Amino acid sequence: MATTNLQPDTMKFVYPTIDASTTLHQSAKGKVVMITGAGRGIGQAIAIAFAQALAAKLILTALEESELEESRQKVQEIKPDIQVFLRALDVRSNVDVDTFVSEAAAWAGNHIDVLCCNAGISPPLVPIASGDPDRWWMGLEVNLKGVYLFSRHVLPIMLAQGAGHIIITASRAATRADDKMSSYQISKLAATRLCECIHRENHEMGIRCFAIHPGGIVTRLLTDLETKETESWAPEVVKIIRPNLREEISLPGGVVPF
Repeated sequence: MATTNLQPDTMKFVYPTIDASTTLHQSAKGKVVMITGAGRGIGQAIAIAFAQALAAKLILTALEESELEESRQKVQEIKPDIQVFLRALDVRSNVDVDTFVSEAAAWAGNHIDVLCCNAGISPPLVPIASGDPDRWWMGLEVNLKGVYLFSRHVLPIMLAQGAGHIIITASRAATRADDKMSSYQISKLAATRLCECIHRENHEMGIRCFAIHPGGIVTRLLTDLETKETESWAPEVVKIIRPNLREEISLPGGVVPF
């Protein structure tokens, strides 16, 4: 009797099923998409993929306005007529997020089809017994509170229109408990559970919420560690993590429009 191999393939790059420039071309046609952490890395890759999928309007935010301008340039090279609203802000500020969402929604005709909560940080990887409490807590402030605030202020818009998707950049770290990674892993675990709560509360009203593991991607979260000379823990962490980062940054970009 023949057996079926149920082990899925592990993909490290964009493949035809999720290629926004071919298979998914026009899949986001006319859509309004809001992306946090959109100035570089995975967030920028998501913005590029939505431009390839012919989104009509992108609402982008990150900490650095210069990085957002670079993302604007890249998406408009792909789709010159795409409209882009951008602003630099801190996702931890309720007032700033509320104001941003209100103004961006008004710009987009009080309509948001997709919210991509991608902004994130990797706090210092140090033991709980010796770490700085404020820097430890910052991981949850950005990776969890930021997701909550954007979801909180975008959900009423989606509920009013009767449809919407919220996509959270989670991590395989949510399933692990490793030395010196408590802040990051707890924040990603909590964000994943928040995703489940959002979906449970709102799916009957047409709202869908997903948490994705983007893969092992080399982003500035890692490259910043490689240049830190004052942090004694950085070289050890880079040595452990770097060999496991094998996926192309375009991979999560393709997954999100899919």
